[in-house]
Amino acid sequence: MLSSRSLRHVVLALAATLAVGCAPSLKVNVLQPARVNLGSSKRLTVVQTEGRKGARDFVIDELTRQARTAGYFQVADRSDEGIVVKVAGRSVQILSTGNGPAQGQDEIGIRIDVNDWDAEKKTETVKDTDSKGNTTEREVKFYEAKTVVSVTAFNASGKALLAEEEYEMVGRGEDKDTALGNAARALVSRILFDITPTYVTKYIRMDGDDKAQKPIIEVAEKGNVPQAITEMESYVQGNPQNPAALYNLAVLLDASGKYQEALDLYTKAISLSAKDYYVDMKAECAKRLANQQALAQ
Repeated sequence: MLSSRSLRHVVLALAATLAVGCAPSLKVNVLQPARVNLGSSKRLTVVQTEGRKGARDFVIDELTRQARTAGYFQVADRSDEGIVVKVAGRSVQILSTGNGPAQGQDEIGIRIDVNDWDAEKKTETVKDTDSKGNTTEREVKFYEAKTVVSVTAFNASGKALLAEEEYEMVGRGEDKDTALGNAARALVSRILFDITPTYVTKYIRMDGDDKAQKPIIEVAEKGNVPQAITEMESYVQGNPQNPAALYNLAVLLDASGKYQEALDLYTKAISLSAKDYYVDMKAECAKRLANQQALAQ
């Protein structure tokens, strides 16, 4: 049984949790860089492939299809133009430009090397249990495939953002081609996952303690953030030392993607108030600014 003191702590913790849950907040979707940041580029161009031709063609086709479905990158295939690149550490040298145009500033060059692309027939024992609990065994035959490719991705200045990074996937199927297709599709999905930025939902807490600001906060919560910014700016002009007003204006600018302006206001609000979540929201805004700058490179 909890002591009266422990029970009091539990009640206080629950009350704090409920208070945070009831606090006004703005929902925003922010774009975050992938593990491998390709900057602002949205064009992928396959300039060179090595290995079994059928395997290379499958990977290019699947990369094009999956990128189109995801809706972020556009993929072009220039692997038949005679472009030759050499990877040296984190740099890429163009040994032959082929018979096409030079790589654009907004374009990421891709070299794909197929290292392994095979499947073998296997058998496994599967146990089946009927409704009475009786167990029987049967043999299942299938093909298990392994696909391995190395990927190099580089920008127009020759910087290798991926340098011969190896991807390996295993797949199963009733026949060899099905197994290889399953493995290759999963492999391409993994590559795109590593390079495609994603939208993440965040909630930015507002300060609802100043009742005079409630109508402005309600305007923002209903989705009219620009109008809320205008009204909050007027409120701040009349109350320049009100930390909640400064903080809420920072939140509104933060939600609008104006991160540097928001950070300046977060700093002013923190200088006037000791509320912990002011600091937390400022830190989150700083991360969003860093992501924005990374994606703009």
